[in-house]
Amino acid sequence: MTERLPAEVTLNAWADAPVGGALAADAVRWGARAGLPRSQQALPIAPLVDEADWAHPDVGYGVLLPDRDDVDPVVRAAGGDAPEPVRRLIAGRPGTVALRWRPDLPSHLLRRYLPDGRAQDPVIGLSRFGVGPGRLPRHVLIVGGPDQIPWSTQYALGVRHAVGRLPLPADQIGSYVDALLAGWPDASARLAAPLVWSVDAGDITTLMRQAVAGPLAAALRDPSLPDAVELTGPAATSKELLTALLDQRPALLVTSSHGRTAPLEDPTLLAAGLGLPVAADHVTAPLSELTAAVPAGTIWHAAACCSAGSDATSAFAGLLSPGGAAHRVVGAVAGLGDTVAPAATALLSRPDPVRAIVGHVEPTFDWTLQVAETGQSLGHELVAAFSTQLHHGRPLGLALAGYWAGVGQLHTDWATARDALAPGDVAAQARLTRLQLTARDRQALVLLGDPTVTLAPG
Repeated sequence: MTERLPAEVTLNAWADAPVGGALAADAVRWGARAGLPRSQQALPIAPLVDEADWAHPDVGYGVLLPDRDDVDPVVRAAGGDAPEPVRRLIAGRPGTVALRWRPDLPSHLLRRYLPDGRAQDPVIGLSRFGVGPGRLPRHVLIVGGPDQIPWSTQYALGVRHAVGRLPLPADQIGSYVDALLAGWPDASARLAAPLVWSVDAGDITTLMRQAVAGPLAAALRDPSLPDAVELTGPAATSKELLTALLDQRPALLVTSSHGRTAPLEDPTLLAAGLGLPVAADHVTAPLSELTAAVPAGTIWHAAACCSAGSDATSAFAGLLSPGGAAHRVVGAVAGLGDTVAPAATALLSRPDPVRAIVGHVEPTFDWTLQVAETGQSLGHELVAAFSTQLHHGRPLGLALAGYWAGVGQLHTDWATARDALAPGDVAAQARLTRLQLTARDRQALVLLGDPTVTLAPG
């Protein structure tokens, strides 16, 4: 089948109207540029261990911190310069590796200091898992916002590692760390009552529901989950969402909708509502009401544009036609800089925090939700992650591993197609653009919170 680019694309963004736009005149060449993650593959046979056992020395747990040249390397090796709550986390999880991010290192390397002060720079994705010298932990918690450690580092780790981020200032980390170490004693969320709220408005939201929210709601209709609720179509209003959160107290919350990206002309207001779910009636629940209604200990998968935040360097530069609605929205969101969506920050920093939020940096495109040749939906890994895996006790970071690993396969397909690219082969260029866009879309789904959290009973 000859690959062709669509004339226009639609984003899961809402700027007081649906957001779409034409592709740039030379968009067909956008996918042929370099820039996907380095190829990452499994290493040779090793003793079989349960990769969910983060305390095992051949699996490992680590915290990733900004490096500091003003601190002795021996102190840095132990994380002694970390904020006090992070030091509590390191002490409460013996064997934790204190990893470091440095702006002067290539993007595929991290720094770690050994107890004797020596420094090593292990390669992301090609180093053995574990806590020993030269290794990288399977489970990694990034401490700090994307203004301190960039989103790109989280994307790179996600291809083979279970990675999450605690994107809070040092003085707001304490309640989350305490809840994590204590096993969420104040959790009020109910395991038996998952809630799926999905807008289906005949646009990209319909594709999103068909790919993930609908099949997931069906998978959660199980005798073990007697109080599961699905709200969709006309019932997917902000009022119904808030009411169901208070009544159901779901341990798993899934929302699928446009994400608010308005008003474009006011960066302050744009940032204040960034990524909030836009309901079927185009009403957005107020931030304060939404974050107050989500129960303590919940895991929230927020499928919407910018539900995790924004990236100052948009991955989609050069793809969209200048002047179109999609181009204006992507540019305005990028203009906010490297940020975390306000709902995520509020929920993770509460005295009774949620376990995690899984959301998008930048938008999802309608073009990437299906296989072009067959029409097959591409959400089955997410359905399995939030149903079977999570409800059988799989840590959230590992539950998402299959979805993130798809970035590596897309890279392999892209590299193979690019190597075979002949001058003027427009059909092959269109395939490269689709593969690159799909890979970037997939890698921008991020976990905010610790990757080892599980969906425990409440």
